[in-house]
Amino acid sequence: MNLSDAVVLFLAGFPRHDGEKYLAAVDDETTRAAVQALLDETRQIPVEWGNKTLPEIGQEVRDELRRRHPELSETAVNRLGSYFTYLVR
Repeated sequence: MNLSDAVVLFLAGFPRHDGEKYLAAVDDETTRAAVQALLDETRQIPVEWGNKTLPEIGQEVRDELRRRHPELSETAVNRLGSYFTYLVR
């Protein structure tokens, strides 16, 4: 399973997480570590809040993820952006 698919699977139904399904589908420790690293990186993306709305912040995070990780699918980037906005809402 590629990294984008693993991210999408991990974040499927977020904030709920089907750990058993994820672990069964992603049995490679390297991929699991890469997913965790992306989640950690996403949480740490600095944003300039100012008067921006949460959707605008989410777009800023998605843009930064696209810049940093052009290999990620659009679906993975969108899920990570939603993950970020959920955590900071």
